[in-house]
Amino acid sequence: MKKKNVIALACAVMCLCSACKEEVPDLMIGAMPVDGQVIDLASAIQEEQCVKDAVIAEDTDSVVKDFAVRLFRQNFQEEENTLISPVSVLYALGMTANGAEGETLSQMEAVLGTDIDSLNPYLYAYKERLPEDEKYKLSMANSIWLKDDDTLEVKKDFLESNRTWYDADIYQAPFDEGTLENINSWVNKHTDGMIEEILDKIPEDARLYLINALAFAAEWKDAYDAYQVHDAFFTDENGQKIKKEFMYCEENQYLEDEDTTGFIKYYKGKKYAFVALLPNEGISIPEYVQSLTGEKLDMLLEQAEHIPVDTALPKFET
Repeated sequence: MKKKNVIALACAVMCLCSACKEEVPDLMIGAMPVDGQVIDLASAIQEEQCVKDAVIAEDTDSVVKDFAVRLFRQNFQEEENTLISPVSVLYALGMTANGAEGETLSQMEAVLGTDIDSLNPYLYAYKERLPEDEKYKLSMANSIWLKDDDTLEVKKDFLESNRTWYDADIYQAPFDEGTLENINSWVNKHTDGMIEEILDKIPEDARLYLINALAFAAEWKDAYDAYQVHDAFFTDENGQKIKKEFMYCEENQYLEDEDTTGFIKYYKGKKYAFVALLPNEGISIPEYVQSLTGEKLDMLLEQAEHIPVDTALPKFET
């Protein structure tokens, strides 16, 4: 396929079903470096031990995919690379929505595309069933950090909901330099060292942090050998040719619809996949992005054809 540019989407497809959560032991704050007076509140928060009776709405999966595409469209900027994690944003907004009510909650649910009573069990089941092996792993963790301040009042049911559905670590801290180090240390730990720092300071008016940390690491099912990597010219959307290293390979999952062609390349175990899409000639990348919907992406992936595909992918890092 002639290459102009590539839109890359990482897709994880899970089978969701009912679940009964086992009791989670109290967390030990001593497991992380503590410079400030950080108090672990997990042991004081009651979580519902069994959520197997929660109903997972059948249409929630399509709603979540649509949210992911809408988020991508909103963040896309021409002539710039866009990297987002819809899953991470969903978990952060889901935790936040558990503390909202009235018009604020209605507006949040409109953005999410579903009500929080449907989203909570969906995200719980999604996290519980993430496939993991020594060759592939998507790790995810959530936490809530509360400022130890008399002006902050946090309702118990907000903490209970997020402990139950999101398995959130919950800490109370003075929000000083020690807390800054602790938050960054927590993120560093739960992203396998890939994000060393998320905050460079804590603003004076900050009262609460809701954090989702996500890290994905996997080996290709069919790794590229040295002979499959060599220089070629990448042609961008403006017609400019740039010399880049390309990775060449024959794949066997071909994607095509009226607007695009592409391929699926699996990671070890075939539980996760990398998807590359290229808009057809005459369709600009901005036009294609704005035309994309969750349903359209879903149909494209479901209709993958098992045929040989010669692929050339420019090496990139983000």
